[in-house]
Amino acid sequence: MENEEAYASWSRLKPDTKFAVEQLAAVLGAAGESAEAVFDAYLFAKKDLARSMQDLLRATLPPSRPAFAELRSRVSESLQERFGDRIPERYLAVPYDSVACQDLFGLLRENLGKPVDAAVLRAINADDIHTERRIRELRELGLRIDSVKHDGVGCYLLASLYLDPAQMPALVAKAIKKSSLPQAEQNKLIAALDA
Repeated sequence: MENEEAYASWSRLKPDTKFAVEQLAAVLGAAGESAEAVFDAYLFAKKDLARSMQDLLRATLPPSRPAFAELRSRVSESLQERFGDRIPERYLAVPYDSVACQDLFGLLRENLGKPVDAAVLRAINADDIHTERRIRELRELGLRIDSVKHDGVGCYLLASLYLDPAQMPALVAKAIKKSSLPQAEQNKLIAALDA
């Protein structure tokens, strides 16, 4: 295992996950169980499975924090270099420092140039429904992540670790638009991005 901490967490979760799956199997195997009982057992097992499989998948990968921190540092340097002379510092802060983005980046980076099943990416996020949104956030940081089909399965592919400089103005403009500045001030700053 690459990540001992995640493996230890998976080992701790494994008995509860096994119990949840056994409970679901028992309810499914019982005659006359109500739909509500089956659904309750399913939701209980699904939650435990999602957390457990997340840690098992994390255990197979090197810790992603250092690589993600390096990516964010490169984005920060790019923003400072291009806009630091004309845009206030607070709008040049690199967004999207979530564990979800970090884990997705780590998994995609580990499979650089290869398609990764979207279901596996959801698993690293404990089946979070916002996985696609986190992929978009990584794209906004300048990464080229393509949606592809591989053997008929929807996948994502990190094409390279090169940062697309064309994404940087939009990243800053988004920060400016989220500010409480009057619209005229926002427009003035956004116009300065093209200078």
